[in-house]
Amino acid sequence: GIDQGPGRRNQPRNAVFAVEKPFGHEGGTVLNISLKQMHGGWNSDDNMNNNLGRFRLSVTTGASPEADPVPKHVREILSIPRDKRSPEQIAVVFSFWRTAVPEWKEAHDKIESLWQQWPKGSTTLTLMARDDPRDTRMLIRGDFLKPDTPVTPGVPAFLHPLSVEQHAVRRGSPDPAETPDRRSPSSNAAAPSVEPVARSEDRTQQLNRLTLANWIVDRRSPTGARVQVNRIWQAYFGMGIVSTSEDLGTQSDPPSHPELLDWLSVELMERGWSLKHLHRLIVTSATYRQSSRVTPASYEQDQYNRWLARSPRLRVEGEIVRDIALAASGLLNPKVGGASVFSPAPAFLFVPPASYGPFVWNDETGSERYRRAIYTFRRRSTPYPMLTNFDTPNGDFSCVRRTRSNTPLQALTTLNETIFLECARNLALLTLKEGGTDDVTRLTWAFRRCVSRPPSDHEGDVLLKLLAQQTTKFASPEAKPWELAVNDPANPPTLPTGATPAQLASWTAVARVLLNLDETVTKE
Repeated sequence: GIDQGPGRRNQPRNAVFAVEKPFGHEGGTVLNISLKQMHGGWNSDDNMNNNLGRFRLSVTTGASPEADPVPKHVREILSIPRDKRSPEQIAVVFSFWRTAVPEWKEAHDKIESLWQQWPKGSTTLTLMARDDPRDTRMLIRGDFLKPDTPVTPGVPAFLHPLSVEQHAVRRGSPDPAETPDRRSPSSNAAAPSVEPVARSEDRTQQLNRLTLANWIVDRRSPTGARVQVNRIWQAYFGMGIVSTSEDLGTQSDPPSHPELLDWLSVELMERGWSLKHLHRLIVTSATYRQSSRVTPASYEQDQYNRWLARSPRLRVEGEIVRDIALAASGLLNPKVGGASVFSPAPAFLFVPPASYGPFVWNDETGSERYRRAIYTFRRRSTPYPMLTNFDTPNGDFSCVRRTRSNTPLQALTTLNETIFLECARNLALLTLKEGGTDDVTRLTWAFRRCVSRPPSDHEGDVLLKLLAQQTTKFASPEAKPWELAVNDPANPPTLPTGATPAQLASWTAVARVLLNLDETVTKE
């Protein structure tokens, strides 16, 4: 293509297209020219945005049309007398001149190679406050045709008040005169109700989202720190200290350890709301580091581990299931940040009726194909199938607490989904290259990569038996080992010395079993 990178976009360009053969009619010819622009982004209707800002079409009957080698803006500057050109105009002419002089070609190529390294920026939709806020009113019975009294920014009267002065409050550094007891994030549990923010016009003008953010992290807030701590605790233990993490109000379940919740909340605030500190505190605690083994009697009394008598044991989230397979197989791309990637997905999902409109989903190639699942492009109207099978919520609503199901579709996904199959193939190839010289050593090496422990005698016997069966199967003349063992049979990988395609296919079958183990996707 002609894309020269983000640093060289949005510049004037010319293109000349010659017809394959002459055409026309005696009475005159009307041309209908269609431009299909494939380099822009997508709009909300799943159609390509135009990537040509402004363009002009010209038609000629000339035999050999050519584009003007001198850009229009340069030619306009050249029409100005030299002594009347500004320094900026002289620089523009010089920049064009060096591209046309052979002696400057080497320097020009170096400059262009540096432009290719210009980072691609990301666009973000931002909101701006209106200079004249619109009049917002209560609606009688919710009917927009029956507006009632006007409303202004404010907070519930039973909570701590909202003040414009919170603009100057530094997070985690409250006024000592207003600092509550260290034992609790809030000291106004029994305080009388306070009135909403004054409704003066000047005061309302000063209230914005920053004011609300400071109000949420105010030391007087009874919920801000508790909600944050409870959700992080839920991520590690599978259930929050308050099990209803989406509701910490009057209808929520009571906390199993209220003192612990308060202590962690205060610790979070006093450490400047450092989530890194909170994560480190939890994962280095004796509670989290204890064994997940449980006796039948203990399990009968506390099935959900509300007493924290053991470490959590639960299946990880759908995104982590995919990342585990990529990491175990050696394919995981640890790159941090950047644009979303289009992981392999069935093509029928992006055409009607499965999709509201046609959507181009070009599967990633190279290392970008194996980015962490968090970077997978998410379409609100088309959930990603692999993640959906593992209870990842859709993008059309907020989800605070995920459910965990156990269905046959999950096993079929880790066996047959494109990325998981590619992971099994690469794990098999790594096993032959790095796992050792005999099957027992290789099996132990591959097993340890998936579940972080060596196999038991029984597990080893079962898997070695499977390996022998698959080796016999793929050694037959009718078998086509490359179809299972490699992503592209036309370009098979280089096998280690002594290895055969049948061996690679056999180990691929074993690797599929290892990646499909319940223990592989379970947090112990």
